[in-house]
Amino acid sequence: MIANQLARCARLLALPLLLVLGACSDSLPGDLHQHTRDTPAWFEDAKFGIFIHWGPASVPAFAAGPALTPGELEEVLLHEGGRQELPYVEWYSYALARPGSETAAHHAANYGDAPYADFGPEFESRVKQAWDPGAWAELFARAGAQYVVLVTKHHDGYTLWPSEVANPHRPGWGSGRDMVGELAEAVRAKGMRFGVYYSTGLDWTFRLVSEGDLVRDVMRSAAAGEDYGPYVHAHMKELIDRYRPDILWADIGYPSDGRLAELLQYYFEVVPEGAVNDRWGAVDVLGEIAEYPGTTGAMKTLARWMVAFVDDPLRDDPARVGFRTAEYDSLPGSVPYKWEATRGLGGSFAFNAAETADDMLDAGELVSFLADTTAKNGNVLINVGPDSYGAIPDIQAAPLLGLGDWLETNGEAIYGTRPWLHYRNSTGRDLRYTLRDDTLYAIVPGEVGVEFSIESPDFDWTSVHVLGARLERADGDGDLLTLTLEQPLAGPAAVVRFTR
Repeated sequence: MIANQLARCARLLALPLLLVLGACSDSLPGDLHQHTRDTPAWFEDAKFGIFIHWGPASVPAFAAGPALTPGELEEVLLHEGGRQELPYVEWYSYALARPGSETAAHHAANYGDAPYADFGPEFESRVKQAWDPGAWAELFARAGAQYVVLVTKHHDGYTLWPSEVANPHRPGWGSGRDMVGELAEAVRAKGMRFGVYYSTGLDWTFRLVSEGDLVRDVMRSAAAGEDYGPYVHAHMKELIDRYRPDILWADIGYPSDGRLAELLQYYFEVVPEGAVNDRWGAVDVLGEIAEYPGTTGAMKTLARWMVAFVDDPLRDDPARVGFRTAEYDSLPGSVPYKWEATRGLGGSFAFNAAETADDMLDAGELVSFLADTTAKNGNVLINVGPDSYGAIPDIQAAPLLGLGDWLETNGEAIYGTRPWLHYRNSTGRDLRYTLRDDTLYAIVPGEVGVEFSIESPDFDWTSVHVLGARLERADGDGDLLTLTLEQPLAGPAAVVRFTR
């Protein structure tokens, strides 16, 4: 018993590493470590993907509280007090279970004492009536996305495919329609890659603790019971076998008895050019420690590493697994490793019926987000939240189509590029830089007139162009370059191309 407790303590000391890097260094063989650290070329080149949160929570489509501001999620996890309600609709069943929550009050007013499980059959019934995966794929392609990641099972445990792996705690909790397979086929028919998200660390049909301290609740709910690790492993293997996903996107850690090394080895044998993210840490260890009193502060400190990173001192550690992920956040600058920024168009990932067009990013904000992230060596995974019938609301489609229109003209400054020496300029009008071989792109946010000036880059160029416009003159004056166009160029951003 004492030896076991000491071993658990030793594992706790390593938890910051586990949570940041995804797996302990002795979990994976060396060749597999290298495989997970080196993202495939297609992922490096793609830059822009679509995330989809969709399931039973899309029926009530409710979440309390305003959208998170950049860095706020980290603050929520680190400090006492503050908001108690997340703006995430997909966390509806967690909020519903917490006594006195706004979600519980909303549910009682609209659904009485009906359990969350009642939303499953209602969701499937609505999907059968109306969902068209081809329409989704068409929209994503027009938006310029290069890959699509579908949430196949979120924390509520509901599967979007007819799994042969039975849920021991809620039989029949999943779709009879193969939504995963149908979307994979539609997406690939449009030339995009297809990936799967799976909530590896949480499944509230196995265990749900909702007492009001978000971090402690999450940790105490994580990966409970000896049956969960094998269940996750079987599900993940089923997803690999059926759909050959180009990305495996884990979340909130991975059960330590889920045979992670075996799973990833199998995945890369089946999908040699596959990619994985970094959220594979042994989170069930935290769940055990969280049961002891006085651990809330430690839990909050460790949870910081689950949602954001700033200057990662462990980026070159051999234990690192997968590309980094940042949620409703960004990085302060360019980094030498691959990462991915993810957020919703609005404040929630899953559909929130209360959100309006004013709550969504507009096309210009999407372009700026993509340009900034690309310049910092990241990809953007922007989320859409379809309604419970499978329709993507116009207020979400419009900014995506606006981004697609911009990419149609300016995509060469995004796709297939790499970071330059500097991700932005130092003086004058704000710019973002990307590089492709002997070509440097300066992305200029906002509309530009017939004449506009930018900082002349420290780049040995011989010719200059403005994408989608006719350049009349380029005049240099010290560190300033003034460009004159035949006519004004509408926003949301201009791209100046410098070629050696």
